[in-house]
Amino acid sequence: MADVLKRRPRFMLVSDLDWTMVDHNDATHDKLRRFNRLWLTDFAPDSLLVFSSGRSPELFHELASEVPLLKPDILVCSVGTEILINGEADAEWEAHLNQGWDRAAAEGVAAGLPELEMQRESEQRPHKISYKLRVSDPERVLGALRSQLAAAGLDTTVIYSGGEDVDILPSRASKGKALSFLLKQFEGGPGLPEAGVMVCGDSGNDVELFAVPGVHGCMVANAHKELRDWCEAHKSDRIFAATQDGPGGIVEALHHFSFPNPAKADTVHRRQAICAQQAWAENWCNGSAPQDDAACEAHILEGFEDDFEYVHSSGALMSRRQLSDWFTSEGYACCAGGSKAAAGGGEAAPAPGTAGLSLGAGMGAGSESGGSGRLAMWVDRYSERQLAQGLWLVRWMELYQPFAAGKHTADQRTAKWASAVLRQHEGDKYRFAYLHESPVPREQARA
Repeated sequence: MADVLKRRPRFMLVSDLDWTMVDHNDATHDKLRRFNRLWLTDFAPDSLLVFSSGRSPELFHELASEVPLLKPDILVCSVGTEILINGEADAEWEAHLNQGWDRAAAEGVAAGLPELEMQRESEQRPHKISYKLRVSDPERVLGALRSQLAAAGLDTTVIYSGGEDVDILPSRASKGKALSFLLKQFEGGPGLPEAGVMVCGDSGNDVELFAVPGVHGCMVANAHKELRDWCEAHKSDRIFAATQDGPGGIVEALHHFSFPNPAKADTVHRRQAICAQQAWAENWCNGSAPQDDAACEAHILEGFEDDFEYVHSSGALMSRRQLSDWFTSEGYACCAGGSKAAAGGGEAAPAPGTAGLSLGAGMGAGSESGGSGRLAMWVDRYSERQLAQGLWLVRWMELYQPFAAGKHTADQRTAKWASAVLRQHEGDKYRFAYLHESPVPREQARA
């Protein structure tokens, strides 16, 4: 049994991806990154994040390379026909789906309906046959498909979603049945999530998630008619109709159901310290934080210890004083919107939060990231251990990517591993005593 299935989670969030966790109309992905920060600080220490998508693993990784998704604890792909934990398929689920499944026969039946157009090869999976259906009367074709599959003695499920996607699955498979399978594993092992499960969706292939007994549901504001109709027919105080699209609606629902951890475990404050520093660095790099010398120096003096040391991924070593001097002199030249511009000279080591990006080329100066692009930063894969009383070693991946409307910027994403020593002060305040960065290969800079 995978480690993630060996501990009882406080809470489980199960979310669809396209148009639910990912709002493709939000060019800067600000709503998704707000969710990321909330999840990292208030949920990740004791809860499970599950992505449940119609996408194949290949298309999931394409999406994760383009938008700022966190690494999920469990990935359910291909409309519930594949369950992956740490990239490994759940063999027990695969064996369960194999029973009574005749893929070739089902595909042969669908071939007799010319309105069905086979989707790309990556979306054809061992337990999923996928088509596009673009007609004015889809129910006519869907009815014929279902009746012909039944007449052939095939035990299948036909799912229609998004106004054009048709999937033929084994009757044992769906997003909801995959979730039920996972919950049974928890029930027979460490125990069901203490605070409950919340599912999130926008389309017809999410209906079965909402139908799993006992779950709470978030229907995002941009949901399709097929999910809206189902939720209207099954009204309940456990189903929340969000007023915001995509991840904004998910955050709305989390607060509506009061799922954020009321205990505020000790780790939350350390995670908040990391996220606060990352948020300041992002705002500074985009010219939206005060960039006068006094404000910058005050921030560094407040957040970093007197004996702080910073080791950049290039090997450059800085004290707190040197870091402050860098920010208030050459550092501003590296950032779009910076209030100071360097007048030439040698290239300085990048500051924490810039990850060695060539910001001097200028996202604000019409570089290939786009003149209107904003550099986004987010934190993922946080871990920690205590070194001594009030002293913690923390580690996380920090990712960087410029986002702009109409631009695909996956090839401009960079990332680094950061290891820091945090020292606790009065109350729940933490300051950086040490920070060491190392680069992450581009192919690993994604969920």
